[in-house]
Amino acid sequence: MNKDTLRVLLVEDSPEYAELVERWLSMNHGSKFVLSWTDSLAAALNRLPQGDVDVILLDLGLPDSEGFETFHSIKSHAPVLPIIILTDSDDEGLALGMVKAGAQDYIVKSACNGELLSKAIQCAVLRYARPPGKGIESPALDSSKVIGVIGAKGGMGATTLACNLAAALHRLTGQQTLLMDLDINAGMIGFLMNTKSDYGIMDAADNLQHLDLSWESIMVHGADDLHIVHSPGLLGAGAPNSKKIRDVISFVRAFYPWIVVDLGQLTELSRALMPIINELLLITTAVIPALYGTKRTLTGLRTTGFDPAQIRLIVNQLSSEQQFSTNTLDRIFETPIYATLPHAPEELHLSCTKRTLPPATGVFGSKIASLVRKIAGLPEEPSRRGFARFLRPREKTIPEAGAAQLTSGVSL
Repeated sequence: MNKDTLRVLLVEDSPEYAELVERWLSMNHGSKFVLSWTDSLAAALNRLPQGDVDVILLDLGLPDSEGFETFHSIKSHAPVLPIIILTDSDDEGLALGMVKAGAQDYIVKSACNGELLSKAIQCAVLRYARPPGKGIESPALDSSKVIGVIGAKGGMGATTLACNLAAALHRLTGQQTLLMDLDINAGMIGFLMNTKSDYGIMDAADNLQHLDLSWESIMVHGADDLHIVHSPGLLGAGAPNSKKIRDVISFVRAFYPWIVVDLGQLTELSRALMPIINELLLITTAVIPALYGTKRTLTGLRTTGFDPAQIRLIVNQLSSEQQFSTNTLDRIFETPIYATLPHAPEELHLSCTKRTLPPATGVFGSKIASLVRKIAGLPEEPSRRGFARFLRPREKTIPEAGAAQLTSGVSL
C-alpha cells in the first residue's frame, strides 16, 4: 500500500453503524481508506497482531467491555497506534479524560459525518507518525503493571506487604507508583503509611466522568512522594460497584507504571477485579489454618479463570513455630513458593509504633527489596559475606511421614 492509503480498524458492535462508517470512508476525501471491522474487544485483540493497521476507531461500549477499560485494553495492546474514540456520549469530562489518557480524538457519533471522520483520521495519523516498519510489536512505551496483594485469610500481613512493596517499587525503579487500598472495611493502609484523606476509592468510583480533574484531591502523597488512594475503612460498608472500580484502575494505568492493590481477601470485589490484575501475590504463613485458607483461595481463584501462572505464592514467616520446608509447602499447595519473608517482629512492631515503614536496610526491608527486584526484573544487589543468613530464618522441617499426614489427614 502506498502512503496515501490508510488502514483503519473499526471496533464497533453495531453492524448498521459499521456499514455507515464504511460508506463514509469510501467517499473521496483525499486519502484512500481500507476498513477492517471487529464487533468486540476480544476480536479486536485477536486482529491487532496481524498488523496492517494505521489507526483505530473505537466504540467504548462493547459486548465484552465498557468505558476506560475498553480504551486501556486496546491502548496496551497497540501503544504505537493512534486511537479515535467514537461514542454516543457527549460528556466533556469523559472526552477530556480519554484525550489525557492518550486518545487522539473523541467524536460523538450523532455529530459525526464522512468529512469530519476522514479529517480526524488523517490528522491522528500525522500526529502519531512513526518510523516505517514499526508495528505494534515494538511499543513506544511499556504498559503499566497492576500487582494485586491478597491474604489467604485475615492476619497474613498482606497490607504490610502491599505498603512495603509499593514503596520499594517506587524507590528501586525510580518510577511513579500508586498504592491503592481496596480492602474496603479495613482501611489499614492509611494507618500504616501515616496518611489521611477526606476522599478515597469510593469517591473516585463515583466521579469517573471528572476523574482527570479530581484525581489530585482523591490521591494523597505518602513518604518519598508515593501516591496513595485510601479505602473508606468503615466496618460494614457496602461493597463498591466493581465495574466502576475497574474503570478507575483502567484510567490511572495511563499515568502509573506500577499500581499495587491491597485486595484484602478473596471477596466478590476482588474476584471481579482479577481480569485486570497482571500478577497476584497470595500471602500465607506456615501454620495449618493459613495453609487451609491458602488451598481454599487457590481453588476460588481457579473458578475466576485467573491464570495460575500469574499467582505468586509468598510465605510470610509471622511465627517461628510450626514452619515447614519449602519442598513440603510446594507439595501441599501444588504451586511453587515464589518468595518467603523473614520473621522480623521487632522491626515490624517498631514500624507500627512509629507509623513508618521498616528500614530498607533491615532484615524485612532487604527481603522486600529482593522481592521487588524479582518482580520488576532488576538485577540483584551484590551479596555481602555472611549477610544472606540473616535474611532467612532457619526452617524447622517435619519428617516425610508428618508431611504425608498433613496433606492427607488434615485434608487441606
